[in-house]
Amino acid sequence: MDRRNEKTSRLIMNTFMDLLKEKGFEKITVGDISERADINRGTVYLHYKDKYDILEQCIGSYVNELITHCSEDAPLKLQNDALLNIFRYLENNITLYRLLYRNDKSGVFKAKLSTVIYDQTRQVIGRFPEEYTLSKEVTTEFLVNGFLGVIEWWLANDLPCSPEDITKQLMSFLDPYLKNLK
Repeated sequence: MDRRNEKTSRLIMNTFMDLLKEKGFEKITVGDISERADINRGTVYLHYKDKYDILEQCIGSYVNELITHCSEDAPLKLQNDALLNIFRYLENNITLYRLLYRNDKSGVFKAKLSTVIYDQTRQVIGRFPEEYTLSKEVTTEFLVNGFLGVIEWWLANDLPCSPEDITKQLMSFLDPYLKNLK
């Protein structure tokens, strides 16, 4: 994508996010976006199919940003520092991620985050001794869905505990799995 298209796309996404804060998803129209961004409606449609596409692209972009920031150019692991980085990043950007999570009626946020976490978890579980896990797929599903559930709970309940506390609790649950990798 050339720089001008990228700049316009970013403008549309930023405008959309501002409107999402102000109005909520259901009340936003493409006309609102084009008017606020001071661009033609047709320009919005050149970049996105509709407001649902904009929401999905925003979610994808911010989930990728979360993972990129937290992985620091290394694969995420089921380790204290990796989990703590995720929760600290979410805490520092709580308004944005809560907004996306609460307006994601189709489950795109959870699906995109799930895919990334699933891939990372599957790599770790793949290193387990065969006799340890009854089913690596079941273990992976259990861990991924548990972690996603905790993130959802944490966001939905206005961060009821610190990133350090939630990480400590999660690591205590993961300890039986992780000690078999040493």
